[in-house]
Amino acid sequence: MRGDGVQEKRMPIVPYVNCVEPREDAVIWRFMPLRNFRNLMASEELYFRRADLYSDKSEGLPPEQYAQRVLGLDPYDINDRVSLNHHLGSLAQNRESYYISCWHLYHQETLDMWEQYGHDGVAVCSNYGLLKSALDGLLDEACLGLVRYGTDHLAGTFNALTFITTKQMQYSQDREVRAWLTVGDPLASGNRHFDLNNSPHPVPLDLNPRNPWVPDCKRRRINLRSLITDVVISPWAEEHAVEEIKLWVQTKGFPDSAKRSELTSPQTPPLEKFKEKRYLASTRTSEPEIIEKLSVSQEELDRFRAELSGLTPDRVRFLYRQRWEACRLNPCGLPRATDIQYLETTLRVLDAWRRDGIDVE
Repeated sequence: MRGDGVQEKRMPIVPYVNCVEPREDAVIWRFMPLRNFRNLMASEELYFRRADLYSDKSEGLPPEQYAQRVLGLDPYDINDRVSLNHHLGSLAQNRESYYISCWHLYHQETLDMWEQYGHDGVAVCSNYGLLKSALDGLLDEACLGLVRYGTDHLAGTFNALTFITTKQMQYSQDREVRAWLTVGDPLASGNRHFDLNNSPHPVPLDLNPRNPWVPDCKRRRINLRSLITDVVISPWAEEHAVEEIKLWVQTKGFPDSAKRSELTSPQTPPLEKFKEKRYLASTRTSEPEIIEKLSVSQEELDRFRAELSGLTPDRVRFLYRQRWEACRLNPCGLPRATDIQYLETTLRVLDAWRRDGIDVE
């Protein structure tokens, strides 16, 4: 019950189709950089990131070849290509309802996991049953289970929950235990992957921004001392970071101090040297560098303006308001340059119509 007397409805862990779980006492680790550990200790909140924001851009989506086979689509038929884009675009928009917290099913320490997810930080340790208890009773719909790799287990299914718990085989070393919240936007349009010519794309388009109140992440308050059983410090952590980590653990009242990784040794290669040779110890392919699009070319803007000119004033006014809200409520404080460019182009179309005597109010 809240302080204002309103009864809150809390949700139990939600089972899902084909859920695979380890034993309740299975040890799990969550690797994190130092800045994230500071945030966890200071806020005592678990961090869940929106599924479409991970570096793996196929997160929550099936491989194209699998989708074509299951849906019976011909990759060389233009109508089938349109249908495939629609299915993938719908899934890509749907995955924005999932907020994920990634854990590692512990088997043994590897430098590969440290380098990928926490080279200057820690791994907080727990077990599957404790994480399950921490998620049980949240205000959101929460799910928990093992991620499966490849497509063999899919067995011809085409299901969003199955895809959000499936990753490509190259990530199998992660041995991921995935917790996620389902928090949909009740006012979301289901057609943000359609362009102004009503053609579907395999992902939502920038010209159809999501509602500005949809956050990049969710944070949920937890009892740290009930969830975390140990804190392990990266073999590459600097000495000043080690002291800070130990101070956080002591301040938060954990009975045992943080301990150094078993891989901390004079024989452990320096971080940069390991990065050069990591392909020898990992099946993971390098992630492509993600570069945010800083601006739109004049050619793209001209094409966008031509498409807007073929729409009704009501539709263009709607797009203008939507883009304005995206700029005004940008969570980072400053709107993206691309949003400003699209907004300005839309305003120019409306202004040209107004000067021609067309009612755009």
